[in-house]
Amino acid sequence: MVENKNVKRRGITLNSPQDARRLIRRIVDRAFEEGSELEHAGRISQLMTNWLKAWDLEKVDDIEAWLLVLETAMEKRSERDRREK
Repeated sequence: MVENKNVKRRGITLNSPQDARRLIRRIVDRAFEEGSELEHAGRISQLMTNWLKAWDLEKVDDIEAWLLVLETAMEKRSERDRREK
């Protein structure tokens, strides 16, 4: 039997926190455009909480990258200082 290798795509693919933030922003924008933000306040609140968590994940990744750069620079500097002595 031959396996179907064509991927069927429906809707939106969420591969990163940024994708989730974009989707949440579209949903919230639509609620405000329709004037139903009060009717859906609880749902919007949950979406905004998830948006904030996705934002935090992105920032943690940025901080980890900066930390790695700083640690590497400190190691190179300490090696250079040891050689100079």
